[in-house]
Amino acid sequence: MTRTRHLLCLFPALLLAGCASTGPSDTLASVVDRFDIVSRTPAFAGAPFEGGGEYETIVAVAHMRINPRHPLNRIIADIDQGGTPLAWISYQTDVVILRPREAVHASRALLVELPNRGGYLFPVMANDAVSEAGKPATAGNGFTMRRGHTLAWIGWQGDVPLAANGSAAGMQLPLATRAGMPITGPSFAEAVFDNGETTGTMALAYPAASLDQSQAALTVRAYATAAPVLVARSAWRFEGASAVTIARPGGVDAGAIYRFDYQASNPRLMGLGMAAVRDVTSFLKSGAPDGAGQANPLSDIRPNVAIAVGVSQSGRVLRDLIWQGFNQDPAGGKVFDGAMPLIAGSRKSFVNVRFGQPGRYSTQHLDHVTYGDQFPFSYAVTTDPVSGRTDGIFARCQATATCPKLMHVDSSVEFWQGRASLVVDNGAGKDIALPNDVRAYLMSSTQHMAADRPFTVVCKYPSNPARQGPAVRVLLDRLVDWARSGKEPPASRYPRHADSMLTQPTREAVGFPDLAGVDFPAALNELIVVDYSGESARAQPGLRYNVQVPMVDVDGNDIAGIRLPDVAVPLATYTGWNLRRRGYAEGQLCGLNGMHLPFPASERVGDSRRAIAQRYASRIAYAKAVALAARELRDQGLLLQEDVERYIERAKGDTRVAP
Repeated sequence: MTRTRHLLCLFPALLLAGCASTGPSDTLASVVDRFDIVSRTPAFAGAPFEGGGEYETIVAVAHMRINPRHPLNRIIADIDQGGTPLAWISYQTDVVILRPREAVHASRALLVELPNRGGYLFPVMANDAVSEAGKPATAGNGFTMRRGHTLAWIGWQGDVPLAANGSAAGMQLPLATRAGMPITGPSFAEAVFDNGETTGTMALAYPAASLDQSQAALTVRAYATAAPVLVARSAWRFEGASAVTIARPGGVDAGAIYRFDYQASNPRLMGLGMAAVRDVTSFLKSGAPDGAGQANPLSDIRPNVAIAVGVSQSGRVLRDLIWQGFNQDPAGGKVFDGAMPLIAGSRKSFVNVRFGQPGRYSTQHLDHVTYGDQFPFSYAVTTDPVSGRTDGIFARCQATATCPKLMHVDSSVEFWQGRASLVVDNGAGKDIALPNDVRAYLMSSTQHMAADRPFTVVCKYPSNPARQGPAVRVLLDRLVDWARSGKEPPASRYPRHADSMLTQPTREAVGFPDLAGVDFPAALNELIVVDYSGESARAQPGLRYNVQVPMVDVDGNDIAGIRLPDVAVPLATYTGWNLRRRGYAEGQLCGLNGMHLPFPASERVGDSRRAIAQRYASRIAYAKAVALAARELRDQGLLLQEDVERYIERAKGDTRVAP
């Protein structure tokens, strides 16, 4: 092999066709052996988009191999248990691509969404698309297609099965073994049934190593910080190795928390999911063929900027991926030029550890003490005054000059359930200065994702429908420009102590109005230091973070952040919290739901908020106020003109305001 061909073989995370005959080298981190295209079909029935033309959907399976000895791979949990000591590890992952059919229409921006439980959420947020069975069933407003962007979804979640048909993006991962024998260790399942049934079944993420009941324990508690009560073995049984059926004790609330601790077996190499995102993205960016000489599906529109997005669960994974160093490709460059973790709060993920469970995350009521919510929280490298550790989400990428331009975008729920204040606060009441390459934005007074129905089974109040799409669209435009050309986006809009916008989570401190029949949360999802290094989590109650929330105005709406017209010119109070109702752990925070309380049409006793008739003399007056607020955001670079027009048209026809 010539020296030139040898250097080509060292290119980021892929084995070029010209190197295939020599076999993988230890200087390589991984190879794409084959990128098998399963189908290539017109998207959206062949409808064209202004700017992007017609789109097509490519469904593929990437056949990957990874070198466990490469320095960039050693951080993967149990990578040394994936086979014989000298063997490369093989696995497969789903890849779905939505791209312009003709290269002339391509923006050459590659948007990679880390799928959420195998599904595709970013088109719902950015395009207002309707989602069915986890994938976009409609084009919505076609925003990303009109921009000519290419979207890709790469399977990263090892407990979502390989689909190979586009219905989801999963993986097929090997098991970790020790000297060829199964690995066993502690794991858990936790469930809140939220129904009145007398029995319930809990699925186990990993099969039980033994069906001996003495090797496991089931407990129940009314809420997360209550003392657990042991459930008698006679009240539960194994349903094979992968489920437990419980005869639920009488007199226990429907919202009670059941936890099953047991010895599990057969952990998967979950951390390969992060490597898959790194390596498949690097392959797509390269435009080069796979190891079998098959053409790269983006060879004609080779991207010149790559943006990672993640919504909720996958936003947490994206933060974790950056923290663990997976934004560095083996050639030393960046995988992603830009990143947008959406509604992730201060959390990371429960992925790259033995017996990882990617779907779990901490809330006030369920999975309260779950791996993935410990320091570091902020992107800045700081010394934590609570745990005493020094670190930051950007610590590794700053050391290797591979940090992306990053926009951290949260809803109000993340402050109550995801400890989002710790993104900009040191946990002891002092602001943290974010790195120059980071912006943080609060989508003011919105819930985790805008509600598509007013009520849930267990929440006391109607869910929050305040829109988020307009903020996501404009920020995506700004992020692409920032990552591609260095054009600075608008300054952060996130509550901070310097602006007196972060405060203690009490009604008085927050400034929430006193409304008849509306309770205020007694607490949020508090956080203490937990040591996960041993066989079981060891909580340290004396090391507690001071988690704070945004201040609100006289209507109960957030003051800080991007106040879209729904909030700036309101017809209701929109919150980032809701409460569980009676019979379902009453008073605890109700999942990731916010609350929506319409203003009264006319003055009403027991409601301190001004009535709609007192605010807006007519529907046209309301529409004018909306237009002013929308245009102000546009002039600040925080709303697109197309969304200004949408807001005005909606306001003109809003029947909640008298003609």
